Amino acid sequence: MIQTRDQQASYEDYPICEIRIPTYKRPQSLRRALESLQKQTYSFWRAIVLDNSPEQEAKEVVTALKDPRILYYPHPHNIGGAKNIDLALQSKSILGGKYACSLEDDNYLFPDCIQENIEILRREKVSILLRNQEVRVDREDGTSQPTGETTRGQWFNRGIYSPLELYASMFFCEGLSNGGLFWDTETIKTDFTLGNFCIKDGWYQEIFRTLRVVEPIYFEPNVGSGYTILRSYRAAGRGSKLPRFLATPAKNNRATQAILRYMLRVYGRELVDKAKVIARSSDQNLKALEYQLLNALYINYRFQRIPLLGRMLLLCKNAFRRLLSGTQFYPALKGMPWPSNYPILLELELRTTKHRMQEDKYRMQEEQPLLSH
Repeated sequence: MIQTRDQQASYEDYPICEIRIPTYKRPQSLRRALESLQKQTYSFWRAIVLDNSPEQEAKEVVTALKDPRILYYPHPHNIGGAKNIDLALQSKSILGGKYACSLEDDNYLFPDCIQENIEILRREKVSILLRNQEVRVDREDGTSQPTGETTRGQWFNRGIYSPLELYASMFFCEGLSNGGLFWDTETIKTDFTLGNFCIKDGWYQEIFRTLRVVEPIYFEPNVGSGYTILRSYRAAGRGSKLPRFLATPAKNNRATQAILRYMLRVYGRELVDKAKVIARSSDQNLKALEYQLLNALYINYRFQRIPLLGRMLLLCKNAFRRLLSGTQFYPALKGMPWPSNYPILLELELRTTKHRMQEDKYRMQEEQPLLSH
């Protein structure tokens, strides 16, 4: 299409922001997410609903809203939630937008979110923004209730983080949060997608995306969206099977152990020093760091929160855990991009070569041009 000068100037002043919305059998929450887009103070956006349900419940929701900015894209078959989210997190544009983000169907944006995100990227001259989210619980009456928690406020302060500083946050949490990401599709160097190594566990999806970051990011602590959770959610110890008095904010298992051990082998003391800066913000974070260091069998540290007997017991337990896992993870180690430039764990359940080849063949047959950017 040929554009006039006025149209070109308008795009420069008000570039398109594209929102990718993965959804599966949640039409009510999807409607809330889409309505939150319609309430944005920044109206120059386009959204694509990536429906993973064979029954296509989302189609009726999109049709009822009658908004030409919202496109509906049903998958020909259920590709799995992890891969649907992976498609939504492609770094480059798929709808012609300069800016992009992913909005999962059970979350929603606050009215000024897009406008503020664009202003932050322009002001800070970075390509990636990690925006804090308000953790909320959906009530039976359809409203969402604040929990007093945020997704990343416990570990990040306002400002620019280097890749290594971001990696250090994984002693405490997943690092990036899918719903908090906002980026410039034209200047970004990072590839968030995991491709064939996209695993089901959401925790590890975000860990691996964190390890793919190759450029500075900016963290904004003021919340820009609502992140809804189940009533049984607890921030401290989420995913941990340890007793409450031993619980840490991050998962503590063999997979986490393998990842942390490999990271410490690669970055060593420098990574620990970055983690210590984060840990100083609270006693809980200091204790979490010590537990995760012991989980990784790292002892070159001045432990203060865990007594000697407790350290010995945890080291014995974690050493036994490592013996059980052996080297089962290492065949899955692949090269990561600069500045890491080291292999890192990319999948937890190894598949046979034959199975992987069959999946690749099937994926190529079903690949959709719209989402191949």
